[in-house]
Amino acid sequence: MITGANSGIGRATAVRAAEEGAAAVIVAAPSLTAREGGAPTTELVEQAGATARFVPTDVRDPAAFDAVVAAADEFGGMDTLANVAGISDRVDLLEIDLERLRRVMSVNFEGTFLGSQAAARSMIRTGKHGSIINVSSVGGMRGFAHASTYSASKGAVRAFTYALADAVAPHGIRANVVHPGQVDTEMLRVEMGGGSPIRIPLGRKGRPHEIADTIVWLASDLSSYVNGASIVVDGGYSAVI
Repeated sequence: MITGANSGIGRATAVRAAEEGAAAVIVAAPSLTAREGGAPTTELVEQAGATARFVPTDVRDPAAFDAVVAAADEFGGMDTLANVAGISDRVDLLEIDLERLRRVMSVNFEGTFLGSQAAARSMIRTGKHGSIINVSSVGGMRGFAHASTYSASKGAVRAFTYALADAVAPHGIRANVVHPGQVDTEMLRVEMGGGSPIRIPLGRKGRPHEIADTIVWLASDLSSYVNGASIVVDGGYSAVI
């Protein structure tokens, strides 16, 4: 199950999971239409060889995850959750009001918390030794003046994942967090103004499928002893600042 799977990194993760043999992919997103347009993610997943199911999901609503879990139960239960859904907010720190702060935190952190909780309960109930992958950001490791709410929310995702990994490990469930750098998505281009003028050692922005590859690896048995880890996928950016 992948939140935010109608666009960007979530969309790429859904397709990559299908390509790597996922039997079914639950596309959990506010709408079937992608930010970047094109065919719905469900069609791309089916073309890649997996069954796809779209479940309208507002990650701020605990009840929304009941529907997601019910959909996963139709396929024998959820064994992987990727919390990818997120929003940005590019504004000066001194201009942020409480409503604006809560909007970003509710999607980026609370949505990750609620999704992880629902997935853990489902995996424990069905006896799945699953994997939960949360998507933070290099912005959750560093602070950016014009993205303070984003940095705060993604930092919360990072710290929460460490606690989550400890909590679910006795049930055979792993939890890890991925920190993408600047990735060429519609959110970066439109909502974040194209990103910041930073030096990336590899000389380019990341591509959604490169983050997806890491998420799918963390979902697989190839990472069976990786738990509570922060994995940075940023072309070397955070290594040199």
